[in-house]
Amino acid sequence: MVKIKRKVIQIANSTQLISLPRKWTLKYGIKKGDELEVEEQGDVIKVSTEKDVLSSKIEIDFRGKESVIHRALSSLYRAGYDEIKIRFEKPSELKLIQSTINQELIGFEVIEETKENIVVRQVSKINPSEFESMLRRIFIFLVNTSDEISTALKSGNMDELNNLVLRDVTINKLTDYCRRALNKKESYFKHLGPGYVIIELLEKISDGYRDLCKYASQNKIKISKQILDALHEINLMLRDSQKMFYSFNLNEMQEFIIKRDKINRDISELAKNTKKGEAELLIHLKGMADNIFYLNGPIMVNGL
Repeated sequence: MVKIKRKVIQIANSTQLISLPRKWTLKYGIKKGDELEVEEQGDVIKVSTEKDVLSSKIEIDFRGKESVIHRALSSLYRAGYDEIKIRFEKPSELKLIQSTINQELIGFEVIEETKENIVVRQVSKINPSEFESMLRRIFIFLVNTSDEISTALKSGNMDELNNLVLRDVTINKLTDYCRRALNKKESYFKHLGPGYVIIELLEKISDGYRDLCKYASQNKIKISKQILDALHEINLMLRDSQKMFYSFNLNEMQEFIIKRDKINRDISELAKNTKKGEAELLIHLKGMADNIFYLNGPIMVNGL
């Protein structure tokens, strides 16, 4: 939130005016004659517009930069750009560009393609009313996936673990959509910065579960009861974070912090007597627990 002071201008005997910030009017394309919403909130006057951020374009050169294509395109999407012109030179670069667009850039389509360039543009706009349901889906999807992973590890179902790896793609799409919505206009959170961090962390938590599945399935590791118990506690911690986000309670936050400390102690104890192949599993568990714990800060800022 940017605070700007403005002097009141007196017109005749009754009308008082203040000027709108130039940067804000340019961002939303506010012109003479446009109507704005003005809402009284005690000693605060809220001025808002129904307009979206003006369409923005960018060009990027991916020639010889295949390793960054996926991350860079996702970042431009989250940043709020509406049209991206991409330069490439290899078929492998084009393939990666196309797969990223198709799998992760919700609402974007290819509108132009040559042997050297591809242009993608937003063809369907973000609907602010969908933000809350999208965010709720991320939490539900992540919690359900964590339980299914625990069940698959317990039964040793490697095929199911491989299938669960693909869940991360869906969560990436949903979190990218929400981050783009926040950068475009959406103001669902009490404080934008912490809200954005919550979504970032949910994606990282999903990555942790994905990597756990990959490692266990690729190495065909039989998971010990102690590690399964630790994963169960981490899954409960994830559920607690979901509950606190939607219904914040300071006492429950205290229990959340205590639970994380216990999980850390349990993992440290397990590390003293690890079997072959289990050491890396513990590293994954520790990373997952840490990222879930890091939700506490932004959830408190949003909830208090």
